[in-house]
Amino acid sequence: MSSHQGQQAQPIHFYPPKQSLRYGIRETAGRHNRYRWAVVALTQVLFYGLCWLQWQGNPVLRFDFERQQIHWMGSLFGPQDLLVLALLMIGGALALFAVSTLAGRLFCGFACPQSVYTTMFMWIEQRLQGSPGQRQRRAKTGQWLQSGLRTAATWGTWGLLSLWTGWTLAAYFTPAPELWARTLSADLGFWELFSIFFYGGFMMVQAGWLREKVCQHMCPYARFQGVMGNSHTLNVSYDQQRGEPRTVMAKRTPATAAACIDCGLCVDVCPVGIDIRNGPQYECIGCGLCIDACDRVMTGLRQPTGLIRWASASGRSWRTVWWQPRVAVYAGLLGVALLAVLLLSLTRIPLQVDVLRDRNVLSRITRDGHVENAYRLHLQNYDTVAHRYTIRVEGLPDLRLLTPPDTLVAAGSERTLVVTVLAPANDNALSVNPLQFTVQASDSPEQQRTRASTLLFPR
Repeated sequence: MSSHQGQQAQPIHFYPPKQSLRYGIRETAGRHNRYRWAVVALTQVLFYGLCWLQWQGNPVLRFDFERQQIHWMGSLFGPQDLLVLALLMIGGALALFAVSTLAGRLFCGFACPQSVYTTMFMWIEQRLQGSPGQRQRRAKTGQWLQSGLRTAATWGTWGLLSLWTGWTLAAYFTPAPELWARTLSADLGFWELFSIFFYGGFMMVQAGWLREKVCQHMCPYARFQGVMGNSHTLNVSYDQQRGEPRTVMAKRTPATAAACIDCGLCVDVCPVGIDIRNGPQYECIGCGLCIDACDRVMTGLRQPTGLIRWASASGRSWRTVWWQPRVAVYAGLLGVALLAVLLLSLTRIPLQVDVLRDRNVLSRITRDGHVENAYRLHLQNYDTVAHRYTIRVEGLPDLRLLTPPDTLVAAGSERTLVVTVLAPANDNALSVNPLQFTVQASDSPEQQRTRASTLLFPR
């Protein structure tokens, strides 16, 4: 509750935004900073470690563009599973919409790859070059050589991290143990080298040079995110009534003792360099670092924290902001999408069959008076083990299928068979007759596909 509640409302003052320190962004401690680093740790442990994990002798996650396959937890997914991928992407979008409705750009400040890698780069910069104040003092005392060496070490470390990140990305397309062996023997292919250096260079530019400019000027999400919020959306906000007029410590008197002492720390720690005290701004990424900095100052002054806090225009808190029709709609649609993914995964048959007629010989009569039709059966085994498949044909009496009794298809492989169907001559038969091919795994009866075709009788 505002300390000025019940008193006459003070006029709102606006000040020109303070520029962030010339020599970098100041670090701060607090719960939001801890949450951010927890997200950084979780996401990067998954990214850098998942490519090394094995499941039944295969990578846990691998993208095989050559075969148009995705390996995930011992399962293979191919083009016929695009619906599952589409539903997962729709679910991710719905989750992002729900988060935007609840807390604005919370995703940007904590989980966006741009923020994550910028946070890592800034940590390296602080460790090697020191705080902004230390850098400024070295510049004023003319320690140019030491500053240059520290800057070179910073960019060199950034480069190594970027190359390792690019290498890790390539390891999701080429198994990591194989890629590592080929890296040591200098036997990397063109696309692997391209992925490593392109993504590494892209990371250097984004996180090392552009940084907050990406969030301010390049990110499309910052432009349309505002339309997903409403009066209940929580955003990082400054309590104007409690904090204004700002008065520095040296000029404070009991009559003008508003909470804000105009220390500028909320600007110094902001990754995008804005002054949250000047009202809501689209550049704010919702990282909450200004809250941490302000709370530390308020604690030192023995005043209540929360001068800068998460707040909504309607006055809702974290406990009540969840109960909104829009959030319920997003959550319901997200639940439907995830349920559909679960059902599709449980009922998925890792066998794909396509039947095509042989256009060179549509139909002919053999020497013994039978009618012969030729077909091409394309079998794709999306299981992690090899299977033998049997083929049956149905549709007319006394049909014979000239094909091997069973066909072996290796795991994650495909095979095309040329099969011939013989039917006894029948003057009463139609010129075009329906036909069905059934392909079934001998060791797994539930893996079965039926495909329709036609049997032609010459006239």
